[in-house]
Amino acid sequence: MALVAEIRLWHQKYAAAREDAALLAHLVDQSLTQCRRTLEILEVRLAELGYPVTSLILEPETDQELRIARVEAVTQREVPIVLKLLWRTLGGISFIDVDDYSHCEFWGRLGIEGAHGFCDGVYVDACSQEWLDYTLEDFEACQSDNAVSEFLYSFAPDGYHKDDISGGDPYGLRGEGWLAEVVFFSWSGKRVPESAPAYPLDLLGYLRTSILECGGFPGLLGHPKFEPIREKLVAGLPLF
Repeated sequence: MALVAEIRLWHQKYAAAREDAALLAHLVDQSLTQCRRTLEILEVRLAELGYPVTSLILEPETDQELRIARVEAVTQREVPIVLKLLWRTLGGISFIDVDDYSHCEFWGRLGIEGAHGFCDGVYVDACSQEWLDYTLEDFEACQSDNAVSEFLYSFAPDGYHKDDISGGDPYGLRGEGWLAEVVFFSWSGKRVPESAPAYPLDLLGYLRTSILECGGFPGLLGHPKFEPIREKLVAGLPLF
C-alpha cells in the first residue's frame, strides 16, 4: 500500500499547485525527467519477461517544432503545453506494438486478457508526420461538420484500437494548460486503480497511476495472472 499512498501524494502536489503556473511547470518538468527513468527501468523488466516491445520511449521527432507550429497555425489552437513538454522531453511513450500487435499474442500466451478484451497499454503519440496528418484531417472534418468547437488534440488510440479491435474515439486533451483534461478514457481493468486520481484527469495523473500502479497496462489490472507480474514491474519505481 505504500506505493499507492506515495502516488496519491504526487497527485495531491499537482492539485495543490493548480493555481500556480510556475510551480506546475516545474513539477511537470521534474515529473517527465523521472518518468524517463521509470520507463528505462520498465524496459529492462519487460525484456526479462520476453515482452516484444523493446523500447517504451519514442525519441523526439526531428521536425516536431515545425509540426507544432503548423498545426497551431491551421487550427488556431495551442497544443496543450503539457503534451508539448512531453514531446520535447521524451518524444512519446509506447507500451504496445502498433504495427504487428505482437503484445496481444504475448498476453494471450500467458492466459491474460483485459476485462474488456484489451490491455490498454500506455501510449502517447510522438509529434510525428502521421500524428500531424491525422490531426489536420480531424480538424478539417470538424470544420466540414460545423463542429470546430468539438475539436480536441488526441494523444492515443482508445483501448480497443490499441489491440486491433474496432473501437471508439481516441484519447484526447481538453484545454491548453498544464492540467489539460484527458477525455474519452476510463479505467478499463477488472478493478479501478487504488491511486486513481479524481476526475477531471490530467495527462500526468493518467500516466502516473497507469505506469506506477498498473505497470503500464491498466486494462489488465485485477486479472489474477497479471497481479504477480504487475508487482514485479512496479517494485521500487521512481515516482513522478
